[in-house]
Amino acid sequence: MKHDTLQQTLATLLVGASIAIPATVLAQAAAPQKTAPATSTPAPAAAPAPVVVTPEARAAIKELFDVMSTKENLGKTFAAMSQTLAPQMAQAMNQQIEANATLTPELKAKVRSGMNEPFSNAVKDAQGIVTSPKLVDETIEKMYPIYAKYYTAAEIKQLVAFYKSPIGAKTLTAMPAAINESLQAGVQAFQPRIAALMDKTLKAQIDAASKK
Repeated sequence: MKHDTLQQTLATLLVGASIAIPATVLAQAAAPQKTAPATSTPAPAAAPAPVVVTPEARAAIKELFDVMSTKENLGKTFAAMSQTLAPQMAQAMNQQIEANATLTPELKAKVRSGMNEPFSNAVKDAQGIVTSPKLVDETIEKMYPIYAKYYTAAEIKQLVAFYKSPIGAKTLTAMPAAINESLQAGVQAFQPRIAALMDKTLKAQIDAASKK
């Protein structure tokens, strides 16, 4: 079993996830979630009230985005994401073909055999969508009410002041690197245990099959 390949894969997934996700968010995602007890007649969820972004808040958030180079970083993140679209789209399309009850096995094979050029074109179109500057602008526009939901204008101004300070400016570059190295350290800690578990499971299966 190629343990080095497993380690590289896990590291790539974790480091890639940390590009745009703060450490606090990663911690919250890893924490166990409480599930409300099921009821026979659940009440319909009320639609959340739209967040009103005041001119003061919008100006403060825009300054924060400028200080954090949000537009530039989003562009880089989307460009990196575009390079992973092909395998993701291939898996999704294959699952759709396989789940299509109207297709016979012969038709499924025929659809797959003729998919090369259409799939390549679809990937290029998808990459164009993801790397379009328009997508970055649309995303940033959607971020204004998100930030306004979690921060007041006064708090945003405090963040701006922090990121304009020497330690704040350093944090913008040092923190992502520190998070990436921390995640890699985590991979190095648990990868051997997972590899040993996989080896044990595979060996047990091989032994059981050999006795039949």
